[in-house]
Amino acid sequence: MNTKLMIACLAVVSSSYAREYKEYYLIPEPIDVVIPCHKKDIPTLDLVIEGIKTNGKNINRIIVISKEPYTDQAEWFDEKLFPFTKLTVALEIFGGRAAKTHHYLASPKTRIGWIYQQLLKLYSPYVIPEISSNVLILDADTIFLKPTKFMDSHGAGLYNPGIEHHDHYFKFASHLIPGFKKVFPKRSGISHHMLFQRSILDDLFHTIKEIHQTEPWRAICKCLDHQDLFGAGMSEYELYFNFAFSRTKQLKIRRLTSTATAEIISLDDPRWSFFDYISCHSHMRKNKKSKKNNIQ
Repeated sequence: MNTKLMIACLAVVSSSYAREYKEYYLIPEPIDVVIPCHKKDIPTLDLVIEGIKTNGKNINRIIVISKEPYTDQAEWFDEKLFPFTKLTVALEIFGGRAAKTHHYLASPKTRIGWIYQQLLKLYSPYVIPEISSNVLILDADTIFLKPTKFMDSHGAGLYNPGIEHHDHYFKFASHLIPGFKKVFPKRSGISHHMLFQRSILDDLFHTIKEIHQTEPWRAICKCLDHQDLFGAGMSEYELYFNFAFSRTKQLKIRRLTSTATAEIISLDDPRWSFFDYISCHSHMRKNKKSKKNNIQ
């Protein structure tokens, strides 16, 4: 395809993306929970599982994606069964250039694991057999403390917006989908969990394929800015959240109370009883430990 024709096609896709509102096929079938997990998240994993089992409404299966089993409290799904690996993702980012790929993977500051787990989240509704059309993606450090619904009685997803904003996430998304914009100026899709609904995800994947004429994971890799590869270059939550709310009026915003802490909490600790959920970030514990060691 020549350059002028490609630009014309992108303009048509962009215009269509911005203009259309859809009625998706959303059904209130039980939710399957997917928790991608790295070894660093083992200290919080069972608490996360206990929290969503105890407090999540209309929950069916709970599935942990990892390279090996880290718990017996949920199903395990091997990340090797996905259609990409950290190596193939890095090769796609660098256009197959082996030297650049090796240098990036070998760097102590590489964010390949961070990029990889976002692709695991996006692809889990397609790769895990017999999974629900409603998939709650839950970070392996986020613990629900109060009873929480994630969709209404008609199957419409319920979303708790955050307040983070990173320009790089939207720069990436606008390369991936021309015309992509932040829907709510003061709201973010980053809330450490998100309900992915199959018909919306199908539309997102179809849109990406139509624009880039390749598999979505490959297109995502190609659209990453190399200047952001050691920082925050993309967000799967912002991508899905803003795409979904730009495409349909079926979804709903509702407020949950949350916070982040370096501490690993318990579900019945009264100090945290005000919050619906808590994210116990390992990087905060690492930074706290580093500061303590520097003081000593």
